[in-house]
Amino acid sequence: MIDRPLIAPNEGVAAHLREIDALFAALAREAKTPGPGAPAMTALYLGLVMMHLWRACGLAREDADALGAGAPTAQRFRQLVELHYRDNLSIEDFAQMLGVSRGSLHDACLRALGRAPQQFIHERLATEARLRLAQTAQPIEQIAYSLGFRDPAYFNRFFRRHSGLAPGAYRKAAHAAPPQKATSFAAWP
Repeated sequence: MIDRPLIAPNEGVAAHLREIDALFAALAREAKTPGPGAPAMTALYLGLVMMHLWRACGLAREDADALGAGAPTAQRFRQLVELHYRDNLSIEDFAQMLGVSRGSLHDACLRALGRAPQQFIHERLATEARLRLAQTAQPIEQIAYSLGFRDPAYFNRFFRRHSGLAPGAYRKAAHAAPPQKATSFAAWP
């Protein structure tokens, strides 16, 4: 897990929450009242937490064929997209970073993710744009530049195509809507 970033989908983590919660409770007990071998116990608990998170990423499955033959490539692609979605990289750049051909990447994404690589990148950009519009007061132009768009007008067209509204109209609607209950770990204090 240290060698490269991993992304665990919510449904993957949910299956391990009970065990992870128990491990964190044990870690807290060990920190409050350390017993003999406390450093070793702490390391073991942390190792178990990491193993559960690794399993939640889906990489521990022996038969990746259940997700499709391209699942490992698609998972690594998802991780790279999360790291580089603002960098304006081409599909060829992602394929080169993964050590596969553009066609292999395209096929792996279609099988495992149900969409083409470019569509996946655009969805990630649109999601981030929606979050920033709803949760920040940054000017739309600044959001566009921070997401890798060189032209705010192109960002407006991109956003309208993926969200159905212009960025300003989306922001206005998001601020008018009642706040939603937090459902992710990202909302934790």
